[in-house]
Amino acid sequence: MRAALNINLYRSLGTINPSIYGNFAEHLGRCVYGGIWVGPRSSIPNEGGIRTDVAAALKEVGLPVLRWPGGCFADNYHWQWGVGSGGERRPRHNLWWAQPEPNEFGTDEFIRLCRLVGCEPYICLNVGSGTVEEALGWVEYCNSAQDTYYTRLRRANGGAEPYGVRFWGVGNENWGCGGSMTPEQYAYEYRKYATYLRAMDGTVPGGLFLIACGFHDDWNFRFLREMRGATHLLDAFSLHLYVGGYSRSATAFTEEEHYRLMGDVLYMESEVARACHLARYYSSFGRQIYVVVDEWGTWYPEATVPAGLFQQNALRDALFTACALNMFNRHCERVYMTNMAQTVNVLQSLILTRGSKMVLTPTYWTYHLFRGHMGGTAVAADVDAPAVQDNQGRSVPVLSASASVDGDGRRIFLTLVNIHLEDALSVDVELVGAKAGGEVQGRVLTAPDVRAHNTFEAPKRVGPKNRRFAAVGTGWRLRLPPASVVALAVPLS
Repeated sequence: MRAALNINLYRSLGTINPSIYGNFAEHLGRCVYGGIWVGPRSSIPNEGGIRTDVAAALKEVGLPVLRWPGGCFADNYHWQWGVGSGGERRPRHNLWWAQPEPNEFGTDEFIRLCRLVGCEPYICLNVGSGTVEEALGWVEYCNSAQDTYYTRLRRANGGAEPYGVRFWGVGNENWGCGGSMTPEQYAYEYRKYATYLRAMDGTVPGGLFLIACGFHDDWNFRFLREMRGATHLLDAFSLHLYVGGYSRSATAFTEEEHYRLMGDVLYMESEVARACHLARYYSSFGRQIYVVVDEWGTWYPEATVPAGLFQQNALRDALFTACALNMFNRHCERVYMTNMAQTVNVLQSLILTRGSKMVLTPTYWTYHLFRGHMGGTAVAADVDAPAVQDNQGRSVPVLSASASVDGDGRRIFLTLVNIHLEDALSVDVELVGAKAGGEVQGRVLTAPDVRAHNTFEAPKRVGPKNRRFAAVGTGWRLRLPPASVVALAVPLS
């Protein structure tokens, strides 16, 4: 098959915020307990209870921001349950995920994890069953440098200096598990919380970044309409985008289900585009509103509550992730952050653990390939490619792509996806605004079968391989294997 890709350096789409490559860890299944936290007495290598292998893997992938503690868990979590010495941390019932919560992993442990990884913390506040006073106390505990009850408590727990948490979510899914609120009810609660939270802006450089709960088009519109006159309290609102519930499982699926999943990126883009339009409409001079997709990914039928929402992760998931990340890159002017669900052992995870063993999933390797986009300037990458019809009647192009230019304009970074299961794709690239400098080292993620996945017995079945590509002048040709993700950094002359 043949396709064309036109990259125009004169058409800037905005800066790709590194936070677009964020992730999400909830107290759910084995994400935190067993996945991230094993306790300081564990025989599994750890640093103060945090698994060193998982922390190192997240650092290696360049994780920029991590959302915690939920999810539905957040609106039934009271942060003071998880601070202090072990004797003060009484076990509780995890309401939404039907499991015990030992409270061994709390705010201080989360901040230590973020520092080990080198990422920014994003904390979701409890609006559903919490109070404004509780939320303010949490921000004070994390960020204040004054001598107060909460800062003394933080210092007693090992936090000598403020943690400097900038990202705060004001509730989670408050239209559902966070309180079954109407958008008007939530806007009332949001205004109240954010009025007081905004007074804490001085505790971090640039002020707090406050993220409201969003939902679908009508809900978002009604919420934003209620925020008129108070949009200074709002930095962003969120979307949650899960797909794949029709597929038999992560590793047993039909060709039809494969293409439907690729087509779901078109659905996701329509949701993102409409949210961006609303954010743009309600923004004002000097006060921009952004979109944060702080939960997204595949959710297959095998991921049930009794199973801790565990699911495997195949090459198909890597292709889907790459197509979605390309889409987020295209909307980077308004999409500030995304957080795939979830980091370890839950839903479309980056990492799987079993006892002392750890496996990096195909999704992990997609994120690894895309690191070169972080902080770059996205430029237009227009695709002209054959399409496949999915079983929803959507025409899904077999080629997905995005392009970005680094800060000094000396390199262009490309990520391309061939979603076709059988045919290689020959892509004619046209570069407008510069010339490519020659042969480049690229990386290719593929496997003989799109159902291939990494296991504890075969942890390296799916992973990237280096490959040389020729890229000279203003036009060149790339060959993409079937079912593959390709990343390459092209020097510009």
